[in-house]
Amino acid sequence: ELVDMGIKRVTMLTGDRHEVANRVAGELGCTDFRANCLPQDKLAIVEQIKAEGHTVVVVGDGINDAPALAAANAHLFLNVEVGRQQLASILDSTSDPVLVTDHKDRLLLANPAAWKVLGIEEVSLLAPIDEILSQPELIELLKVSAPAKDPAEIELKHGKIFLATASSVFAEERPIGRVCILRDVTHFKELDTLKSEFVSTVSHDLRSPLTLIRGYATMMEIAGDINEQQQGYIGKIITGVENMSRLVNNLLDLGRIELGVGLDLAKIPVLDILDRVISALQLHAREKNIDFSLETAPDLPPIIEADQDLLHQAVYNLVENAIKYTPEGKRVSVRAHASAEDIFFEISDSGIGISEKDQEHLFEKFFRSANREARAQTGTGLGLAIVRSIAEQHGGRIWVESQIEKGSTFHLQVPITQPERKE
Repeated sequence: ELVDMGIKRVTMLTGDRHEVANRVAGELGCTDFRANCLPQDKLAIVEQIKAEGHTVVVVGDGINDAPALAAANAHLFLNVEVGRQQLASILDSTSDPVLVTDHKDRLLLANPAAWKVLGIEEVSLLAPIDEILSQPELIELLKVSAPAKDPAEIELKHGKIFLATASSVFAEERPIGRVCILRDVTHFKELDTLKSEFVSTVSHDLRSPLTLIRGYATMMEIAGDINEQQQGYIGKIITGVENMSRLVNNLLDLGRIELGVGLDLAKIPVLDILDRVISALQLHAREKNIDFSLETAPDLPPIIEADQDLLHQAVYNLVENAIKYTPEGKRVSVRAHASAEDIFFEISDSGIGISEKDQEHLFEKFFRSANREARAQTGTGLGLAIVRSIAEQHGGRIWVESQIEKGSTFHLQVPITQPERKE
């Protein structure tokens, strides 16, 4: 019956009636299936076939619908062209470089900002990205086969620093390309450097007067008799000076670590780092009646290549924090294990826990939780920022898993060996 009506093509489709109608309209380039594609008698046959449980539906009748199909296709092409021109105008007007690659890691699109910043010419389109770009981090970020990565800082030859963010483009749940946007953060990096230099200078200049104040405060008892009230005042002066000295030292350490100055790499025993930390904090844990334990995996390599003092400081800060924020009578455990390339230090406690909101800012400088119990503990807000900087300087990372009132586990990942560093 369909052949007698002049039907030339048939497609096998599944789904409800409305879905089938839309797909048929898409085949013909129509925007309204009922109005533009088939007359009522043919539409009735389609619906009858669906009602009978079959999946054969009409998608075109050849000669009879040719004028309508041509008009619909022209309308569709016009819509596509308008959309293309709008997209081109948007990309041309943005000051941020934009790069688009296809599933074969070829450059599909680059806006004028990208041509200027990266030195890409329009004739380079559809060429492999590793032949066009000279930045390994950017190439890796743009590859479809590469796993999802966090934004990366890309430093170009002319001194500009860009933050590159890339995401995959999917079709039918399969990656067909990548889109990368680069944002110029040179000004912010310069401001951060100036701030760090200022803090470092001020901190260094504070050391001498603080030492002088502490020295004279401790000598007041020698100078003559003092009463109990005066002794209390002297104690508060010394305590305040020691807190200020600790803050100054942390600021200086953080500045040195971030600049990568004095990173003294050596092959050091892993157990030596752990034993030193445990020995130094054992008394503190005993005073709070905390169950303090160390566990090392059999696969733990005996040697790691790192800066001994900095790695010790990172592990020490994490364990000290765990003891500090764990109530009396609870537990703190330190575990160490390894993979083929990294060593993992895990410091777990059964303390007050950290909210998800606080976890987002936990490793930022001077961050202190709004939690009342956490605020009751003294601190500078720099300990975890120092740990993060030490981890990053070694090519590792730090993260936390925590639940309120159940405790936290901090994970410190450090490579077993360090790549050769350029002078």
